[in-house]
Amino acid sequence: MYPNANLLCVEPKNFTPSKREEVLGKIRDENYDGIIMAYSCFEQIPVSKDYYIEELNGLKEKIEKLAKDSKKATAKLQKKKETLSKKLSDLVISLDTEETVYFDELGITRLFVDEAHNFKNVPIETKVDKVLGISSDGSKKCRIMLDKVKIVQKQNDGGGVIMATGTPITNSITDAYIFQNYLQSGTLALLDLQSFDSWIGMFAERKTEFEIDVDTNSYRLATRFSKFHNLTELTVML
Repeated sequence: MYPNANLLCVEPKNFTPSKREEVLGKIRDENYDGIIMAYSCFEQIPVSKDYYIEELNGLKEKIEKLAKDSKKATAKLQKKKETLSKKLSDLVISLDTEETVYFDELGITRLFVDEAHNFKNVPIETKVDKVLGISSDGSKKCRIMLDKVKIVQKQNDGGGVIMATGTPITNSITDAYIFQNYLQSGTLALLDLQSFDSWIGMFAERKTEFEIDVDTNSYRLATRFSKFHNLTELTVML
């Protein structure tokens, strides 16, 4: 379709450890119209620790600002501040001395993620517990995808990312929050819905019911988000 396009196709066979730095150097230094890359290769591109330090410092400043408000200065907030401080000190101590090309140095202006539903398992920070469909840990590949999405958005005025999927919501309404967190974090912040708990407070309610267990021989009590509010507004936003 685009015979004159300057494209680079990256497959696992040409992205082995011995070839990786050369390929990443070409992506950084040469003027490609597009790079088509296998998921397994994309996951092997590291994000710099400088980026993580900057992000953690920004988060720490927000928490310190909240802690100055006597109404919001909770023990949980103090514990979070201490956890962030430890993460920061650990990162500084473990700074890489090895020469490598990081994702945030590649100058990516648009990121297209096909089959984006494969990256929904990002960690969710919430006070809600024992609700099916919520993961507080997430998976490493999804956490890294979220980081890379934020890097591209940061370099492109909040845009530049396209996530393609035919199944954006499969198991839980939390999937909608995940995609909004990927692509509409600025909009959520403007509406003060950036935290999962405030988002759920606006759009869903928990309900606990008996359901057939996975072994199909018994019943279990299961808590899910099954009652919804303001779906017209959520649909418009999505």
